[in-house]
Amino acid sequence: MKIEKIPSIWFLLSLAVYIAGLVVALTLTPWSFTGGFAAGGALVLLNAWASAQRLKAAPLPNRGLVMASVMGGFYLRLILLGICLYGLVTIARVDPVGLIAGLSVVPAGLLAMLGVIFVANRRPREV
Repeated sequence: MKIEKIPSIWFLLSLAVYIAGLVVALTLTPWSFTGGFAAGGALVLLNAWASAQRLKAAPLPNRGLVMASVMGGFYLRLILLGICLYGLVTIARVDPVGLIAGLSVVPAGLLAMLGVIFVANRRPREV
């Protein structure tokens, strides 16, 4: 496996977990929880996508510039994520439990990726 493909695989698995969670939330939970899950998952997936785009565009030969660019972008996205979460909870009045469940989509995608890696690296026993 090429190391460059890992972020895109992680993002796609996180997106699959988000879609599966959204389907489950639509069928089994109230609308307020589903709205919170949808908003939290969309925020965290957008943040992960923006992080990947920032790393792809980083000028790699210049280490100082890369550190400033990546860390500055991280802190800017962290501040924007906090403002969005504050707005969702106070102004939009989304369900906080659904919001937290939506925010956990990316770590759940990481666990799914680890499971896929485990299954892919299994070798059949020799007879």
